[in-house]
Amino acid sequence: MAKLEWVRRVSSVRTILVTGGSSGIGRATAIRFARDGDTVVIADLNESGGKAVIEEIESDGGKAIFGKVDVADDESVEDLIDFVERESGAPAVLVNCAGLLQNPSRLVDLDMAEHDRIWAVNYRGTYLCCRAFAPAMVKAGGGSIINISSTSAVRVFPLLAYSPAKAAIDQLTAILAADLGPDGVRVNAVLPGYVRSEQMQLRIDAGLRDASKMKAQSALGRMVEPGEIADGIHFLCSDAARAITGTVMPIDAGYLASSSYQLHAGWTSED
Repeated sequence: MAKLEWVRRVSSVRTILVTGGSSGIGRATAIRFARDGDTVVIADLNESGGKAVIEEIESDGGKAIFGKVDVADDESVEDLIDFVERESGAPAVLVNCAGLLQNPSRLVDLDMAEHDRIWAVNYRGTYLCCRAFAPAMVKAGGGSIINISSTSAVRVFPLLAYSPAKAAIDQLTAILAADLGPDGVRVNAVLPGYVRSEQMQLRIDAGLRDASKMKAQSALGRMVEPGEIADGIHFLCSDAARAITGTVMPIDAGYLASSSYQLHAGWTSED
């Protein structure tokens, strides 16, 4: 019986491509899939960070490789396609984690170079990777794509580039689900709340985010850990979610439920 279980495990090994896999949600996602025996391709500009994640995965008995990519650059993404197919075959799963955060800003204060870079990475980079890798999934008979949304896609924040880009990703997810579904490719997104990623922690430490407010605004009274987002991504790419496509799944510690609840004009915490 043990041998049979091992054979089944080996036969189900997939290639998982995670952009932005060197840190944050991407790092946690890479580790989560590797733990199940999948081969993970960590694609990122941060080569030293990516290799550190590979060492972490390999020390736990997993398998991972690094591919350097700038998702905002067409030629770089094309090179990544060649690299992935040469090294491990077409990916069964694409997780588009590459992205940039933005600090709050007024309209006249946001530098257009920053605006355009955020759109280039967060939206266009996601679009470009979907466009690049979907044909191989279709040819293989199916696959799963996961995009990263945000609570800022459905709530009003002073994030003039980041929020609209995330809202566009929600629409892109639904459109691609309808487009690729007949070919067996499922496309979903996760919608994180306040996540204690490395980027977020740096902003907290610099006084650019108030951790106590982020905790208080969530129903569970805490922030979300990157590994919890990774668990949701892993579920959406599993057979347990085989009928789920075109959805944007909140993983937010109850932020969406709690934030408007707390602001109701007739409510006080003493009621």
